[in-house]
Amino acid sequence: MLFLFFPIFLLVILAVVVFRTIAMRTYTKRTATHTASQTGIEEETILAEAVMCRSVSHADPNLTDWNEFSRLLALLETSFPLCNKHRITDKAIGPYNLVYCFTGEDKSREPALLTAHLDVVGANEQEWTHPPFDGVIEEGFLYGRGSFDCKLQVISILSAFEHILKTEKHPKHTWYVAFGCDEESNSSKEGAVRIARYFQEQALHFSFVLDEGGVVSQKYIKGFEQSIAVVGVAEKGYLDLELTVERTAGHSSTPAFPTALGTLSQAIHKLENKQMPAKLTPPVKQMLTNLGKEGPFAYSMLFLNLWLTAGLLKFVFSKQATLNAAIRSTIVPTVISASDKSNVIAKKATAIVNCRLLPGDTQESILSWVTKTIASDSVRAKPMHCTPPSHISKTDGEAYSYLSETIKMTFPDSIVTPYLMMGATDARKYQNLSDYIYRFTPARMDRSEVDRMHAPDERISLENISLAKQFYTQLITYW
Repeated sequence: MLFLFFPIFLLVILAVVVFRTIAMRTYTKRTATHTASQTGIEEETILAEAVMCRSVSHADPNLTDWNEFSRLLALLETSFPLCNKHRITDKAIGPYNLVYCFTGEDKSREPALLTAHLDVVGANEQEWTHPPFDGVIEEGFLYGRGSFDCKLQVISILSAFEHILKTEKHPKHTWYVAFGCDEESNSSKEGAVRIARYFQEQALHFSFVLDEGGVVSQKYIKGFEQSIAVVGVAEKGYLDLELTVERTAGHSSTPAFPTALGTLSQAIHKLENKQMPAKLTPPVKQMLTNLGKEGPFAYSMLFLNLWLTAGLLKFVFSKQATLNAAIRSTIVPTVISASDKSNVIAKKATAIVNCRLLPGDTQESILSWVTKTIASDSVRAKPMHCTPPSHISKTDGEAYSYLSETIKMTFPDSIVTPYLMMGATDARKYQNLSDYIYRFTPARMDRSEVDRMHAPDERISLENISLAKQFYTQLITYW
Protein backbone atom coordinates (compact mmCIF):
# COMPACT_ATOMS: atom_id res chain seq x y z
CA MET A 1 0.00 0.00 0.00
CA LEU A 2 2.89 2.38 0.70
CA PHE A 3 3.85 2.51 -2.98
CA LEU A 4 0.38 3.97 -3.70
CA PHE A 5 0.93 6.87 -1.32
CA PHE A 6 4.35 7.84 -2.73
CA PRO A 7 3.04 9.36 -6.01
CA ILE A 8 0.34 11.15 -4.03
CA PHE A 9 3.00 12.52 -1.67
CA LEU A 10 5.06 13.80 -4.61
CA LEU A 11 2.01 15.49 -6.13
CA VAL A 12 1.25 17.20 -2.83
CA ILE A 13 4.83 18.48 -2.55
CA LEU A 14 4.72 19.73 -6.13
CA ALA A 15 1.41 21.47 -5.51
CA VAL A 16 2.79 23.17 -2.39
CA VAL A 17 5.89 24.32 -4.30
CA VAL A 18 3.86 25.74 -7.19
CA PHE A 19 1.36 27.45 -4.86
CA ARG A 20 4.11 29.02 -2.71
CA THR A 21 5.98 30.17 -5.81
CA ILE A 22 2.93 31.87 -7.32
CA ALA A 23 2.06 33.48 -3.99
CA MET A 24 5.54 34.87 -3.40
CA ARG A 25 6.30 36.15 -6.90
CA THR A 26 5.94 39.86 -7.59
CA TYR A 27 5.26 41.45 -10.94
CA THR A 28 7.03 44.74 -11.40
CA LYS A 29 6.16 46.80 -14.43
CA ARG A 30 9.44 47.93 -15.96
CA THR A 31 10.17 50.70 -18.37
CA ALA A 32 12.54 50.35 -21.26
CA THR A 33 16.22 50.15 -20.51
CA HIS A 34 17.55 53.57 -19.57
CA THR A 35 20.09 55.04 -21.92
CA ALA A 36 22.38 57.64 -20.46
CA SER A 37 22.85 60.92 -22.21
CA GLN A 38 26.27 61.48 -23.68
CA THR A 39 28.67 62.16 -20.85
CA GLY A 40 30.24 65.59 -20.72
CA ILE A 41 33.71 65.89 -22.16
CA GLU A 42 34.78 67.29 -18.80
CA GLU A 43 34.17 64.06 -16.85
CA GLU A 44 35.81 61.96 -19.55
CA THR A 45 38.87 64.18 -19.59
CA ILE A 46 39.26 64.32 -15.83
CA LEU A 47 38.89 60.55 -15.46
CA ALA A 48 41.40 59.99 -18.25
CA GLU A 49 43.87 62.33 -16.53
CA ALA A 50 43.25 60.55 -13.21
CA VAL A 51 44.08 57.22 -14.86
CA MET A 52 47.39 58.73 -16.02
CA CYS A 53 48.42 59.15 -12.37
CA ARG A 54 50.18 55.88 -11.50
CA SER A 55 48.79 55.71 -7.97
CA VAL A 56 49.86 52.11 -7.37
CA SER A 57 49.87 51.23 -3.67
CA HIS A 58 52.01 48.66 -1.85
CA ALA A 59 51.70 46.93 1.50
CA ASP A 60 55.06 48.50 2.35
CA PRO A 61 54.46 52.28 2.06
CA ASN A 62 58.15 52.79 1.32
CA LEU A 63 57.64 51.10 -2.05
CA THR A 64 54.83 53.45 -3.08
CA ASP A 65 55.57 56.39 -5.37
CA TRP A 66 53.78 59.07 -3.37
CA ASN A 67 54.58 61.70 -6.01
CA GLU A 68 51.95 60.05 -8.20
CA PHE A 69 49.39 60.46 -5.42
CA SER A 70 50.38 64.11 -5.12
CA ARG A 71 49.74 64.48 -8.86
CA LEU A 72 46.30 62.93 -8.45
CA LEU A 73 45.38 65.13 -5.49
CA ALA A 74 46.49 68.23 -7.40
CA LEU A 75 44.35 67.17 -10.37
CA LEU A 76 41.26 66.77 -8.18
CA GLU A 77 41.89 70.11 -6.49
CA THR A 78 42.03 72.02 -9.78
CA SER A 79 39.23 70.02 -11.46
CA PHE A 80 36.73 70.44 -8.62
CA PRO A 81 37.40 73.86 -7.07
CA LEU A 82 34.02 74.13 -5.36
CA CYS A 83 34.41 70.70 -3.77
CA ASN A 84 37.91 71.65 -2.65
CA LYS A 85 36.43 74.41 -0.47
CA HIS A 86 34.76 71.65 1.54
CA ARG A 87 37.88 69.55 2.00
CA ILE A 88 38.95 68.79 5.58
CA THR A 89 42.70 69.29 5.95
CA ASP A 90 43.30 67.90 9.44
CA LYS A 91 46.75 66.26 9.58
CA ALA A 92 45.26 63.24 11.35
CA ILE A 93 43.59 62.25 8.06
CA GLY A 94 46.93 61.64 6.38
CA PRO A 95 48.71 63.47 3.55
CA TYR A 96 47.46 61.26 0.70
CA ASN A 97 43.83 60.77 1.73
CA LEU A 98 40.93 63.06 0.91
CA VAL A 99 37.97 63.85 3.18
CA TYR A 100 35.22 66.35 2.40
CA CYS A 101 32.20 67.58 4.36
CA PHE A 102 29.22 69.00 2.49
CA THR A 103 26.94 70.47 5.12
CA GLY A 104 23.23 69.99 4.53
CA GLU A 105 20.35 72.34 5.21
CA ASP A 106 18.65 69.91 7.61
CA LYS A 107 20.98 68.73 10.39
CA SER A 108 18.38 66.62 12.18
CA ARG A 109 19.55 63.41 10.53
CA GLU A 110 22.93 61.75 10.94
CA PRO A 111 25.25 62.47 8.00
CA ALA A 112 25.85 59.92 5.25
CA LEU A 113 29.23 58.80 3.89
CA LEU A 114 30.37 58.07 0.33
CA THR A 115 33.73 56.37 0.04
CA ALA A 116 36.07 55.09 -2.67
CA HIS A 117 39.83 54.73 -3.06
CA LEU A 118 42.55 56.58 -4.95
CA ASP A 119 45.02 53.73 -5.36
CA VAL A 120 45.18 51.02 -8.00
CA VAL A 121 46.93 47.70 -8.53
CA GLY A 122 49.93 47.43 -10.82
CA ALA A 123 49.85 46.51 -14.50
CA ASN A 124 52.08 44.62 -16.93
CA GLU A 125 52.10 46.97 -19.91
CA GLN A 126 53.01 44.22 -22.38
CA GLU A 127 49.66 42.52 -21.77
CA TRP A 128 47.55 45.58 -22.61
CA THR A 129 46.06 46.65 -25.93
CA HIS A 130 46.46 50.26 -24.85
CA PRO A 131 49.07 51.36 -22.28
CA PRO A 132 47.45 51.05 -18.82
CA PHE A 133 48.33 54.59 -17.71
CA ASP A 134 47.70 56.53 -20.93
CA GLY A 135 43.95 57.08 -20.48
CA VAL A 136 43.10 56.14 -24.07
CA ILE A 137 39.50 56.70 -25.21
CA GLU A 138 38.46 54.50 -28.13
CA GLU A 139 35.12 53.27 -29.51
CA GLY A 140 33.10 54.40 -26.51
CA PHE A 141 35.45 53.15 -23.80
CA LEU A 142 38.08 54.72 -21.57
CA TYR A 143 40.95 52.26 -21.09
CA GLY A 144 43.32 52.26 -18.14
CA ARG A 145 44.18 50.88 -14.75
CA GLY A 146 41.69 52.28 -12.24
CA SER A 147 39.18 53.42 -14.86
CA PHE A 148 36.66 51.07 -13.27
CA ASP A 149 38.30 50.19 -9.93
CA CYS A 150 37.74 52.75 -8.74
CA LYS A 151 38.61 56.18 -10.05
CA LEU A 152 35.22 56.08 -11.78
CA GLN A 153 33.59 56.53 -8.38
CA VAL A 154 36.04 59.21 -7.25
CA ILE A 155 35.45 61.37 -10.31
CA SER A 156 31.70 60.71 -10.46
CA ILE A 157 31.13 61.57 -6.79
CA LEU A 158 33.08 64.82 -7.02
CA SER A 159 31.44 65.68 -10.38
CA ALA A 160 28.01 65.25 -8.78
CA PHE A 161 28.85 67.49 -5.84
CA GLU A 162 30.51 70.07 -8.11
CA HIS A 163 27.35 70.15 -10.25
CA ILE A 164 25.12 70.59 -7.18
CA LEU A 165 27.33 73.34 -5.73
CA LYS A 166 27.31 75.21 -9.05
CA THR A 167 23.54 75.59 -8.64
CA GLU A 168 24.32 77.37 -5.36
CA LYS A 169 22.27 74.81 -3.49
CA HIS A 170 23.20 72.63 -0.55
CA PRO A 171 22.27 68.97 -0.10
CA LYS A 172 19.23 68.35 2.06
CA HIS A 173 21.34 66.49 4.63
CA THR A 174 25.04 66.50 5.40
CA TRP A 175 27.36 64.27 3.37
CA TYR A 176 30.91 63.22 4.05
CA VAL A 177 33.16 61.89 1.29
CA ALA A 178 36.30 59.84 2.02
CA PHE A 179 38.93 58.61 -0.44
CA GLY A 180 41.69 56.40 0.99
CA CYS A 181 45.12 55.74 -0.51
CA ASP A 182 45.70 52.04 0.20
CA GLU A 183 42.59 49.90 -0.38
CA GLU A 184 44.47 47.62 -2.77
CA SER A 185 47.19 46.98 -0.15
CA ASN A 186 45.47 44.60 2.19
CA SER A 187 47.55 45.11 5.32
CA SER A 188 48.40 48.82 4.98
CA LYS A 189 46.89 51.23 7.49
CA GLU A 190 47.60 54.57 5.82
CA GLY A 191 44.23 55.03 4.14
CA ALA A 192 40.71 54.23 5.36
CA VAL A 193 42.03 53.05 8.73
CA ARG A 194 43.31 56.56 9.44
CA ILE A 195 40.15 58.16 8.09
CA ALA A 196 37.90 55.94 10.23
CA ARG A 197 39.99 56.76 13.29
CA TYR A 198 39.56 60.47 12.55
CA PHE A 199 35.79 60.06 12.23
CA GLN A 200 35.68 58.21 15.56
CA GLU A 201 37.66 60.97 17.23
CA GLN A 202 35.08 63.44 15.89
CA ALA A 203 32.31 61.26 17.39
CA LEU A 204 30.68 60.85 13.98
CA HIS A 205 28.09 58.23 13.20
CA PHE A 206 26.58 57.79 9.74
CA SER A 207 23.01 57.16 8.63
CA PHE A 208 24.51 54.94 5.94
CA VAL A 209 27.79 54.30 4.14
CA LEU A 210 28.16 53.52 0.44
CA ASP A 211 31.40 52.12 -0.99
CA GLU A 212 32.36 50.39 -4.25
CA GLY A 213 30.92 46.93 -4.77
CA GLY A 214 28.47 45.06 -6.94
CA VAL A 215 27.45 46.33 -10.37
CA VAL A 216 24.34 46.15 -12.53
CA SER A 217 25.01 42.75 -14.07
CA GLN A 218 23.84 41.94 -17.57
CA LYS A 219 23.26 38.35 -18.71
CA TYR A 220 24.93 37.07 -15.56
CA ILE A 221 22.38 34.30 -15.03
CA LYS A 222 21.13 32.45 -18.09
CA GLY A 223 17.43 33.00 -18.61
CA PHE A 224 17.16 36.34 -16.79
CA GLU A 225 16.09 39.08 -19.17
CA GLN A 226 16.43 41.74 -16.50
CA SER A 227 19.72 43.18 -15.33
CA ILE A 228 20.58 42.35 -11.73
CA ALA A 229 21.87 45.16 -9.53
CA VAL A 230 23.72 43.51 -6.65
CA VAL A 231 24.32 45.50 -3.47
CA GLY A 232 26.91 44.09 -1.11
CA VAL A 233 25.55 43.96 2.44
CA ALA A 234 28.52 42.00 3.81
CA GLU A 235 32.03 40.89 2.87
CA LYS A 236 33.80 37.60 3.34
CA GLY A 237 36.73 37.53 5.73
CA TYR A 238 40.38 37.22 4.76
CA LEU A 239 42.94 34.85 6.26
CA ASP A 240 46.46 33.88 5.21
CA LEU A 241 47.84 30.66 6.68
CA GLU A 242 51.48 29.63 6.46
CA LEU A 243 52.06 25.88 6.12
CA THR A 244 55.56 24.68 7.06
CA VAL A 245 57.31 21.29 6.80
CA GLU A 246 60.87 20.56 7.89
CA ARG A 247 62.84 17.45 6.87
CA THR A 248 66.45 16.43 6.40
CA ALA A 249 68.17 18.45 3.68
CA GLY A 250 70.47 16.80 1.14
CA HIS A 251 71.75 16.48 -2.38
CA SER A 252 69.25 15.62 -5.09
CA SER A 253 71.48 12.78 -6.34
CA THR A 254 70.84 10.73 -3.17
CA PRO A 255 67.34 11.65 -2.07
CA ALA A 256 65.66 10.42 1.10
CA PHE A 257 61.88 10.34 1.05
CA PRO A 258 59.57 11.90 2.02
CA THR A 259 61.02 15.36 1.36
CA ALA A 260 59.75 18.54 2.96
CA LEU A 261 58.40 19.74 -0.38
CA GLY A 262 56.76 16.40 -1.14
CA THR A 263 55.02 16.31 2.25
CA LEU A 264 53.85 19.90 1.82
CA SER A 265 52.56 19.13 -1.68
CA GLN A 266 50.49 16.25 -0.31
CA ALA A 267 48.95 18.60 2.25
CA ILE A 268 48.09 21.14 -0.43
CA HIS A 269 46.57 18.39 -2.58
CA LYS A 270 44.27 17.39 0.29
CA LEU A 271 43.09 20.99 0.79
CA GLU A 272 42.30 21.36 -2.90
CA ASN A 273 40.32 18.14 -3.03
CA LYS A 274 38.19 18.56 0.07
CA GLN A 275 36.12 21.72 0.32
CA MET A 276 34.56 23.16 3.45
CA PRO A 277 30.83 22.53 3.92
CA ALA A 278 28.42 24.68 1.90
CA LYS A 279 26.17 27.14 3.75
CA LEU A 280 23.47 29.53 2.60
CA THR A 281 24.20 32.68 4.58
CA PRO A 282 21.53 35.37 5.12
CA PRO A 283 22.80 37.63 2.27
CA VAL A 284 22.72 34.71 -0.18
CA LYS A 285 19.24 33.67 0.97
CA GLN A 286 18.05 37.25 0.49
CA MET A 287 19.56 37.33 -2.99
CA LEU A 288 17.86 34.07 -3.99
CA THR A 289 14.53 35.30 -2.63
CA ASN A 290 14.71 38.61 -4.52
CA LEU A 291 15.70 36.91 -7.76
CA GLY A 292 13.03 34.29 -7.28
CA LYS A 293 10.31 36.89 -6.88
CA GLU A 294 10.97 38.51 -10.24
CA GLY A 295 12.91 35.97 -12.30
CA PRO A 296 11.72 33.24 -14.69
CA PHE A 297 9.24 30.83 -13.12
CA ALA A 298 11.64 27.88 -13.11
CA TYR A 299 14.14 29.89 -11.09
CA SER A 300 11.33 31.06 -8.81
CA MET A 301 10.46 27.48 -7.95
CA LEU A 302 14.09 26.80 -7.01
CA PHE A 303 14.87 30.04 -5.21
CA LEU A 304 11.60 30.51 -3.29
CA ASN A 305 11.46 26.99 -1.87
CA LEU A 306 14.82 26.63 -0.15
CA TRP A 307 13.21 24.36 2.45
CA LEU A 308 13.14 21.78 -0.35
CA THR A 309 15.77 22.88 -2.89
CA ALA A 310 18.70 24.05 -0.72
CA GLY A 311 20.62 20.80 -1.22
CA LEU A 312 20.18 20.88 -4.98
CA LEU A 313 21.27 24.53 -5.19
CA LYS A 314 24.38 23.85 -3.13
CA PHE A 315 25.28 21.03 -5.50
CA VAL A 316 24.74 23.19 -8.60
CA PHE A 317 26.55 26.20 -7.14
CA SER A 318 29.53 24.00 -6.27
CA LYS A 319 30.16 23.43 -9.99
CA GLN A 320 30.82 27.11 -10.79
CA ALA A 321 33.68 29.06 -9.18
CA THR A 322 31.85 32.33 -8.43
CA LEU A 323 28.72 30.64 -7.11
CA ASN A 324 30.80 28.15 -5.12
CA ALA A 325 32.59 31.03 -3.40
CA ALA A 326 29.21 32.45 -2.39
CA ILE A 327 28.23 29.36 -0.40
CA ARG A 328 31.43 28.24 1.34
CA SER A 329 34.64 29.47 2.87
CA THR A 330 37.32 28.87 0.27
CA ILE A 331 40.88 27.68 0.89
CA VAL A 332 43.45 27.91 -1.89
CA PRO A 333 47.28 27.69 -2.02
CA THR A 334 48.83 30.77 -3.62
CA VAL A 335 52.57 30.79 -2.76
CA ILE A 336 55.07 27.95 -2.26
CA SER A 337 58.77 28.07 -1.41
CA ALA A 338 61.48 25.46 -0.90
CA SER A 339 64.98 25.13 -2.34
CA ASP A 340 66.41 27.84 -4.57
CA LYS A 341 68.59 25.33 -6.48
CA SER A 342 67.50 22.41 -8.61
CA ASN A 343 70.08 20.01 -7.13
CA VAL A 344 69.40 20.76 -3.45
CA ILE A 345 66.68 19.11 -1.37
CA ALA A 346 65.26 21.80 0.90
CA LYS A 347 65.34 21.40 4.65
CA LYS A 348 62.24 23.58 4.90
CA ALA A 349 59.25 24.05 2.60
CA THR A 350 56.54 26.66 3.15
CA ALA A 351 53.30 27.61 1.45
CA ILE A 352 50.82 30.42 1.86
CA VAL A 353 47.19 29.36 1.81
CA ASN A 354 44.64 32.12 1.27
CA CYS A 355 41.22 31.66 2.87
CA ARG A 356 38.05 33.69 2.34
CA LEU A 357 35.64 33.28 5.24
CA LEU A 358 31.86 33.19 5.13
CA PRO A 359 30.04 35.15 7.83
CA GLY A 360 30.00 32.87 10.86
CA ASP A 361 33.41 31.33 10.19
CA THR A 362 36.45 32.41 12.19
CA GLN A 363 40.21 32.07 12.12
CA GLU A 364 39.90 29.27 14.67
CA SER A 365 37.30 27.31 12.69
CA ILE A 366 39.34 27.56 9.47
CA LEU A 367 42.55 26.55 11.23
CA SER A 368 40.78 23.57 12.78
CA TRP A 369 39.42 22.49 9.38
CA VAL A 370 42.82 22.78 7.72
CA THR A 371 44.55 20.81 10.47
CA LYS A 372 41.98 18.00 10.35
CA THR A 373 41.99 17.85 6.56
CA ILE A 374 45.78 17.66 6.27
CA ALA A 375 45.95 15.14 9.13
CA SER A 376 49.73 15.24 9.41
CA ASP A 377 51.87 16.04 12.43
CA SER A 378 54.66 17.05 10.05
CA VAL A 379 52.77 20.08 8.70
CA ARG A 380 52.51 23.14 10.93
CA ALA A 381 49.80 25.71 10.15
CA LYS A 382 50.25 29.24 11.46
CA PRO A 383 47.89 32.22 10.96
CA MET A 384 49.58 35.24 9.41
CA HIS A 385 47.08 37.96 8.57
CA CYS A 386 43.37 37.78 9.38
CA THR A 387 40.45 40.13 8.78
CA PRO A 388 37.17 38.65 10.05
CA PRO A 389 34.02 38.68 7.91
CA SER A 390 32.21 42.00 8.05
CA HIS A 391 28.96 42.67 9.82
CA ILE A 392 25.81 42.01 7.79
CA SER A 393 23.96 45.27 7.18
CA LYS A 394 20.20 45.43 7.47
CA THR A 395 18.01 45.76 4.40
CA ASP A 396 14.71 46.56 6.10
CA GLY A 397 15.38 50.22 6.84
CA GLU A 398 15.08 53.58 5.11
CA ALA A 399 18.70 53.61 3.93
CA TYR A 400 18.54 50.42 1.86
CA SER A 401 15.09 51.28 0.55
CA TYR A 402 16.32 54.68 -0.65
CA LEU A 403 19.44 53.21 -2.20
CA SER A 404 17.36 50.58 -3.98
CA GLU A 405 14.97 53.18 -5.38
CA THR A 406 17.87 55.36 -6.56
CA ILE A 407 19.37 52.38 -8.39
CA LYS A 408 16.03 51.67 -10.07
CA MET A 409 15.71 55.30 -11.16
CA THR A 410 19.13 55.14 -12.86
CA PHE A 411 18.80 51.54 -14.07
CA PRO A 412 15.02 51.00 -14.52
CA ASP A 413 15.41 47.55 -16.06
CA SER A 414 17.16 46.05 -13.03
CA ILE A 415 16.24 43.77 -10.15
CA VAL A 416 17.93 45.15 -7.03
CA THR A 417 19.10 42.58 -4.52
CA PRO A 418 21.48 42.21 -1.58
CA TYR A 419 24.43 39.87 -1.99
CA LEU A 420 27.64 38.73 -0.31
CA MET A 421 30.86 40.39 -1.52
CA MET A 422 33.66 37.95 -2.27
CA GLY A 423 36.46 40.52 -2.09
CA ALA A 424 37.44 43.07 0.54
CA THR A 425 36.77 46.81 0.38
CA ASP A 426 37.38 49.81 2.60
CA ALA A 427 33.75 49.59 3.74
CA ARG A 428 34.50 47.19 6.60
CA LYS A 429 36.87 49.75 8.14
CA TYR A 430 33.87 51.98 8.78
CA GLN A 431 31.60 49.31 10.26
CA ASN A 432 31.87 50.77 13.79
CA LEU A 433 30.53 54.05 12.42
CA SER A 434 27.26 52.87 10.87
CA ASP A 435 24.74 50.02 11.01
CA TYR A 436 23.94 50.43 7.32
CA ILE A 437 26.96 49.83 5.10
CA TYR A 438 26.45 48.98 1.43
CA ARG A 439 28.73 48.27 -1.52
CA PHE A 440 27.58 49.20 -5.02
CA THR A 441 29.21 50.57 -8.18
CA PRO A 442 26.76 52.37 -10.51
CA ALA A 443 27.81 50.75 -13.78
CA ARG A 444 26.05 48.37 -16.15
CA MET A 445 28.38 45.48 -17.09
CA ASP A 446 28.39 41.93 -18.32
CA ARG A 447 30.74 39.25 -17.01
CA SER A 448 33.45 39.95 -19.58
CA GLU A 449 33.64 43.61 -18.52
CA VAL A 450 33.79 42.81 -14.80
CA ASP A 451 36.56 40.28 -15.45
CA ARG A 452 38.81 43.09 -16.73
CA MET A 453 39.12 44.46 -13.18
CA HIS A 454 42.70 43.89 -11.94
CA ALA A 455 43.38 42.37 -15.36
CA PRO A 456 44.70 43.60 -18.72
CA ASP A 457 42.55 46.10 -20.65
CA GLU A 458 40.52 47.35 -17.69
CA ARG A 459 38.07 49.89 -19.06
CA ILE A 460 34.84 51.78 -18.45
CA SER A 461 32.27 52.79 -21.05
CA LEU A 462 31.53 56.46 -21.59
CA GLU A 463 27.86 55.63 -20.99
CA ASN A 464 28.73 54.29 -17.55
CA ILE A 465 30.62 57.48 -16.70
CA SER A 466 27.41 59.40 -17.38
CA LEU A 467 25.25 56.90 -15.49
CA ALA A 468 27.52 57.05 -12.45
CA LYS A 469 27.29 60.84 -12.24
CA GLN A 470 23.50 60.68 -12.64
CA PHE A 471 23.27 58.07 -9.88
CA TYR A 472 25.35 60.02 -7.37
CA THR A 473 23.59 63.29 -8.17
CA GLN A 474 20.22 61.66 -7.51
CA LEU A 475 21.46 59.97 -4.34
CA ILE A 476 22.99 63.13 -2.88
CA THR A 477 20.14 65.45 -3.78
CA TYR A 478 17.22 63.56 -2.30
CA TRP A 479 18.60 61.75 0.77
